[in-house]
Amino acid sequence: MQNPSLEEPKTTKLSRRQQTVFEVFVVLGVVLLVKDVADRFNAIGAGSIAMWCGIFVAAYFMKKQGVNWKDRGLALPAGALSWVKSLGLALLTVVAVILFMALVVPLMSDLLGVHIPESSTDRFEFFLGQPMVFFIYLVVVIWIGAAVGEELLIRGFLLNSLIELFGDHKKGVTAAVVLHAGVFGMLHISQGVPGVISTGAVAVIFAVVYLLNGKKLFPLIIAHGLINSISITAYYLSDGKIT
Repeated sequence: MQNPSLEEPKTTKLSRRQQTVFEVFVVLGVVLLVKDVADRFNAIGAGSIAMWCGIFVAAYFMKKQGVNWKDRGLALPAGALSWVKSLGLALLTVVAVILFMALVVPLMSDLLGVHIPESSTDRFEFFLGQPMVFFIYLVVVIWIGAAVGEELLIRGFLLNSLIELFGDHKKGVTAAVVLHAGVFGMLHISQGVPGVISTGAVAVIFAVVYLLNGKKLFPLIIAHGLINSISITAYYLSDGKIT
C-alpha cells in the first residue's frame, strides 16, 4: 500500500505552481487592461499607471505568501561601502545598456530592415518647451513610474515568480530570465520590432545584474532612472529631434 504522506509534497508543489501561473497571468492582465483603458483616455504616463496597478495586485499575492518587497530586494544600501558599490554597479549597468543601444541596436535594425516608428515618441510632445511640466514628468513618470515601478514589477515580482515556477537551478533561472525579458519586450510593442528586441535585451542585462548582485533592486532602480532620464532629456533639449 502506498504511503499517503509521500504524495503530499508532490500535490502541494503542483498546487503552488498552478497558483504562481495564475498570479502572473492576473498581474499581467491587470497591467494590460489598465494600460488599454488609460490609453483610450489619453492619460499621461499610462504605462506607469498600469505598472503601479500591477504592483498593488502583486503585493496582495505576495502578502498571502508572507513575502514583502524587501524580500525581493527593495532596500537602501547599508553603509558607505555598500552605497559606493551600488552606485558603481548602477553606473556600469548604464554604460553597458548605452553601448548596447548605440552599437548593437542600429546594426540590428539595419539587418532586419525595421526601425522604431517615429510615432512612438509622439506622447512626449506635450512637455516640449515647458520646463516645469518636463521636470514633473521626469520625477513622477520616469523615476517613480518607470524606474521604481518597472523594477518592482518586472524584476521583483515577475522574474522571481518565474524562477519559482521553473525552479531555482541553472536551466530554470535561464528560462525565467528569457521569458521575463520577452514579456518586458512585448510591453514596449509601440516601439516596433527593434524596441521589443532592444528592451528585451536590456531586461536580460538587468536580470543578470539583479541575480549576480544578490537580488538587490536599488542599483537597477538608479540605472533604470538614469537611462530613461538621459534619453528623455536628450529628446527635450533637442526639441523632439533626438528620439
